[in-house]
Amino acid sequence: MHKSEKPIVILGPMESESAWLIQQLENPTFTDIGAYRYAKGTIGGCPVVVCRCYIGVVNSAVAAALAIERYDPLCVIVQGTSGAHDPALHQGDIVLGERTVNIGRWFTPHRDWGTGVDADRWEPHGSEIVSIGPGEETMYLYGDKRILRVAEDVPNPIGKVIRGTIGAADIWNRELDMLDRLHRELCTECEEMEGFGVMQVCAQLNIPCADIRIISNSEWHEGEDFNEKYGEDCQKFVLEVVRRLIAQKTLL
Repeated sequence: MHKSEKPIVILGPMESESAWLIQQLENPTFTDIGAYRYAKGTIGGCPVVVCRCYIGVVNSAVAAALAIERYDPLCVIVQGTSGAHDPALHQGDIVLGERTVNIGRWFTPHRDWGTGVDADRWEPHGSEIVSIGPGEETMYLYGDKRILRVAEDVPNPIGKVIRGTIGAADIWNRELDMLDRLHRELCTECEEMEGFGVMQVCAQLNIPCADIRIISNSEWHEGEDFNEKYGEDCQKFVLEVVRRLIAQKTLL
């Protein structure tokens, strides 16, 4: 079977969202670029690179850009934990990012000094994506359809698997009214802090990308506080996605 020399790159922000995958690599070697360590090995005889990209849109965007420059990958998968926006989701459910949206980009209308803050009047704005055209903005970036088709057939032993919209920004929302607004207005299923940065870099550089997230916490349900153990569950799911991408030669 022909195997590409180009790797699949997988990013996870925390150690609990990347270390397990690194341990699954066959014959790994490590390369440090600035603050980032890239582990390159094989899975099923095909090259795979795993990197802890650290928390935040900028951190993850830098990690993605460096990986693309050095490894020229077949695709990039950013994955890890997320907080639920949709009350129907619970810990262990997995969201496949059909779309990813920047939930940290807002326009606030003028208010005079001393008149307070009215968040209900804030308006979400799109992000400039130069690959579309200088000055052109879009609200959503779309996950690679080929990766999503493979991923939606992978079983999740601890919850359901859905396609949906993932929100990303350097913010952790815990106000139910805000979670409800984002879910209603931007159709977000969950939120995290890396996906849009990675998706934007990949869009600019024409690299297929997918954002895959597991629900690790929900403000809607008592007792569903953040638990990092779900980071390993997401890595196990993503590993099976990668195995199937390789076996089916989906990206070749």
